[in-house]
Amino acid sequence: MDTAELLEDDVVDKKAELVNFDNEGNIIVSKHTEASAKLVARRAIEAHLERKRLQLDDYWDDLEKELN
Repeated sequence: MDTAELLEDDVVDKKAELVNFDNEGNIIVSKHTEASAKLVARRAIEAHLERKRLQLDDYWDDLEKELN
């Protein structure tokens, strides 16, 4: 691997650890981060919207199955 690939993998890992969801669906923000408050907020919003999009996809898939 070259240096760019290693840095990209590191960024992806840090992004994945920045915001998570608990068992009840609440957003959990990592306290052990050096990211700015603006970046943390952006990641939390992105995670929420992605979860909402996935839930809507599941809803439409279920509705389509019921209609067929």
